[in-house]
Amino acid sequence: MGGLTVEPIVQSGPNFINDDPFRFDPLRAGSGHRGMATEIEEVLGGNYSPIGEWLSYSSVFIEDGGTVVASGLGWIWRMGSSFEEALELAICSAHPLECLYSDPGLNPWPR
Repeated sequence: MGGLTVEPIVQSGPNFINDDPFRFDPLRAGSGHRGMATEIEEVLGGNYSPIGEWLSYSSVFIEDGGTVVASGLGWIWRMGSSFEEALELAICSAHPLECLYSDPGLNPWPR
């Protein structure tokens, strides 16, 4: 799926505003992102691999068990417990964006 870009269908919905596409590019996302994956693993546990970019150019990672998270700007967001659920969030804003972690001194976003 490398190089695939999926534009959101619902850009402004009840859950959050999303006008950024989901860009699948494991090589680009993986370049230099091993350290970020290690940080996510330390915070959340599990084994994460980069798969692309999404909201505000955050990096997207998938865990061996299927959970998908996005990380950037000091936050880690849960996109879904499966790839399908994460894709539905990125395209349709199908459920609220859940902040799993924020760096010390940063308030969780969204709350």
